[in-house]
Amino acid sequence: MKKFIKGLLAVALLSTSLFAASNLKIIKMEEAKKYYDEKSALFIDARPLNLYLRGTIPGAIYMDYKEYDKLKKFLPADKKVTIVTFCNGLKCEHSDHLAEFLQKDGYKNVLVYKGGYPEWTEKKEPAMGILKECKEESKEAYKPKRDAVTIKGATVHLIDGDDTMIDQFWFAPKVVAGEIPANVQLIDIRKADQFAEGHLPGAINVPLDADGKLDGSKLPKDKFNVVYCNTGMQSTGAVSSLKDNDGSVVYFDATIKCEGTKCTVEPNELL
Repeated sequence: MKKFIKGLLAVALLSTSLFAASNLKIIKMEEAKKYYDEKSALFIDARPLNLYLRGTIPGAIYMDYKEYDKLKKFLPADKKVTIVTFCNGLKCEHSDHLAEFLQKDGYKNVLVYKGGYPEWTEKKEPAMGILKECKEESKEAYKPKRDAVTIKGATVHLIDGDDTMIDQFWFAPKVVAGEIPANVQLIDIRKADQFAEGHLPGAINVPLDADGKLDGSKLPKDKFNVVYCNTGMQSTGAVSSLKDNDGSVVYFDATIKCEGTKCTVEPNELL
């Protein structure tokens, strides 16, 4: 019993110290909506630029925490202004990191809206993004724009204009059908506990390091490695963080939700 109580105390103290260290104030949808309606806060989208351009909360500015030093000149001079950071849902930590940067820079009223853009759109709240021409949905089977290439024994289609990105519209149906090309290795770059909750069948877990970078030495050298996460957000940056990429490491720009190895896979639209 004493050991059990000591264990509980240790967990409680650890949780308290971690929470105190971050000192982040989390807000829910209702509070975020109130700030939005009253126009009483600056909303900052902490997701990568490509996701921000696809759609964001109206009036929000873009600021990936990895580019904080370059972009902070666009922040208000008034350190007492209320700022709401958000990103891609409960498991996304970009808004947390950004909030910590803001706090260290002297901003006094920084809030983190953890539901983020996914919850905002789910509730059918206003959104803004780049206007795209509407096209009629084709009934014909999807045809990749680029010819197939063979890399490390894997024959794949890459996206037109980007050698670091697999053609998500071609690849997603193959993932769902369990027809991944030979010698392709799926790389899940999320944290170990998230991987344990659910992942694509056949994937291996290579979490990003503390700096959000992918350690290329941990990837199979004889495979064509396709990197993925929940939304394509982290995988984009992970592949670009590699110092040496011989073309055998690409990212999969898709929204993926898994329970165990039962997954839904939706390719993200191109800008």
